Amino acid sequence: MPAYLVVDVRYDDMGWTQAYRRDVPAMIAAWGGRYLAKSLSPERLEGEGDGPDTLAILEFPSADIVRQFMASPEYAPYAKARRAGARTTMYLLEG
Repeated sequence: MPAYLVVDVRYDDMGWTQAYRRDVPAMIAAWGGRYLAKSLSPERLEGEGDGPDTLAILEFPSADIVRQFMASPEYAPYAKARRAGARTTMYLLEG
């Protein structure tokens, strides 16, 4: 069953983003994932509070694969850099 990862990113330091944007999409593809949508300026239609700087929706073959990718050794340094330079909220949805 497909799984969807919704990623809300709020930047504190952009220094990590160049390597992340260069390398992580290929890692995602290697795990069978793909970007369905990504915006550096998502339009809020409803709600209040701080909005994300970037919002992305990714599709993976399963929720287990998302979890494995997130815990993989090859993704670990990128996750660490992202956590150091941004406040990120991720949601896993099973479709």
